[in-house]
Parts: sequence; structure tokens; C-alpha cells
Amino acid sequence: MWRGPGEGDSREVHSRGCILRLEELKLAIVGATGLVGRKILDVMAERGILPRELILTASARSAGGAVRFGGKDYVVETVEGCIKRKPNVAVFCAGGQVSREWAPKFVEAGALVIDKSSAWRSDPDCPLVVPQVNPVALESIPKGIVASPNCSTAGFVIALKPLIERFGEPRHIFVATYQSVSGAGAGGNEALIRQRNGEDFEGIFPQKIFDNVIPVIGAIDANGFNIEETKLADETRKILAMPNLHITATAVRVPIIACHSEAVTIEFASDASADEAERVLECAPGLRLMKSPEFPTPLSAVDFDDVLVGRIRNTPGDRSVLSMFICFDNLRRGAATNAVDLIEHLARKI
Repeated sequence: MWRGPGEGDSREVHSRGCILRLEELKLAIVGATGLVGRKILDVMAERGILPRELILTASARSAGGAVRFGGKDYVVETVEGCIKRKPNVAVFCAGGQVSREWAPKFVEAGALVIDKSSAWRSDPDCPLVVPQVNPVALESIPKGIVASPNCSTAGFVIALKPLIERFGEPRHIFVATYQSVSGAGAGGNEALIRQRNGEDFEGIFPQKIFDNVIPVIGAIDANGFNIEETKLADETRKILAMPNLHITATAVRVPIIACHSEAVTIEFASDASADEAERVLECAPGLRLMKSPEFPTPLSAVDFDDVLVGRIRNTPGDRSVLSMFICFDNLRRGAATNAVDLIEHLARKI
């Protein structure tokens, strides 16, 4: 029987109710008042992570306000004030422009940087890491910056890695993503809510999102692929260290607030039976297998750290082709949880 968050879910392994005192961790969160920044604080609180010093940073517009964490109110600072306090780990979740300008300065001031934007993901000197998939990449951080992947990639590779370890490098992977409006930030949530309430509100999407799906996320390149599709393919290749992996992605924005879903079909070079795939996925870290008649949905993934995987099946007459459906909370598993996982790993390096 499927049990949702709060009903014996896997987050309890992080000692809920206990305090993990990281005496040497002086942590800065740049973008602490945004959707991802606040979710990082939520995950830290649930895990009982208490840094020696916590510095919360946001834009000048938000500076001076207060954010509550661990029973204490923290005054939000500007990024200029934050860097003077010399954090030893800094998480950037304030967009690519801020990361490009400030991440190197924080490194120069002595911090290891975790960046949630796309600014450093393709840089060969910045490891792109999902700790459940490629923690070994953290052994070398030449620029002092660790990139965290796009939310749609983070959940995808957690489900993909154990299958590749068991069945070998795929010939081709086809994936269609169904991405919630929160993946576009607070403006995405606002557009859906106001349109759903009957307002004549255009919002940030190229067309009305309420009662609609939009098969374009970002600009389209010369090959006809949009930015989100290209990110998913390129980031997956880098994380898995498989530069020649064939991936065809289709990214779709859907009118729900939370969670991304992905329909995945993998063509392997030899048999990859659905029964064996289920056995592999059931034991893999960061995954929760849902066997028939149960199946993953966005509602069942809300506020949950694991990637939910189900609908595992072979193409009739061809057991080398394996399909599955995955769902995960894009703000948690796709963003904040990966950042907190990285904080815990980097705290061992300071």
C-alpha cells in the first residue's frame, strides 16, 4: 500500500526531530526568499540541520525583512553584506545573472558554491552533481563551484542510473516531460491561479496556461528543440559521463501548481525485462517503486523527496524496449532537496 509524505516516508532516515549540528558550517543562501530558497530551509528544518552560522541573502528589495528558521528570526541581508561575513558554503538560487557575477567572488572569499542556475552547468571545471547518481564528481571541484541540474533532469537521472548500471548504455532514450507552472517560479503560479479565478491575465507563458498545455518551454533552437529539452539531454550526458548518449526530449508545460512528471522509453541493446527493472528500481536510492495497480501522479509526489516510479512495461514482442512513468516534486526533489544533499556532502570538506 502506497504511503504518502508523513506516513513513514523515506525522509525519516535523516533523523527527524534530532539536531544535526554542523559546527564548522557557515552557510549562506543567496535567494533565500524565493520559492527554492524557502524550500531549502524547509528541508533543512525537517532534517534537523543546524549550521553554526546561517546567512540569508536576497535582493535589495527583500533585504531587511525576516525569515524564520529553527525557532529564530534571521534578517535578510544583501549579497554585498553576505560576502563580507565569509561563509564557507554558499547556495545560489537567485538566477543565472546573479550566479555568474557573484559565485566566483564568493569562491575567492573562501566559500564552496552550490549553484542552482544554469550558469555553470556546462562548464567542464564545475561538476554537475546529483549525489544519489554521481557523488564521485565531488572529488574534484576546480573552480570551487558545484552545479545542481535543472529540476527535470534531477528526477530523471535518479530513475535512469540504476537501469543503465543493470542493462548497459541505452541505444536511445525518449522522454516527454509534463512540467508544473511552479517550475517557472512565482510568476508561473500567479498566472495559473489568476487565470483559474477568471481574470483576464496574460502572465509569463506564451499562451494561456489554465485549461491548456503548452509544448514549448523556452526558446526554440535551429533543430526545433526548446531550451528545456536541450538542458535535459545535455545535463543527463554530463551527469552520467556518457557524452554520446542519444536522448530525444519533449518538454510540456501543464496547468498544475506542483510536481513534474515524465514518460520515459528506453531502448537497450539487449533484453531489459520489466520484472528485472522493477527489482532494480525497488532497491535504488532516492526512488519509490509503485507497482500495479498503483501508479505515480503529481498529487502523490507533492512535498516528497523520493522520485516515484511506476507503469514499468516492455514493448510487446521487444523486451529490449522499456517504458516507465515518473513523478517528483520539482521544488523539493528537483531543486531544494538536491541542494541540501550537496550541503551535507560539502560540509564534510570544510
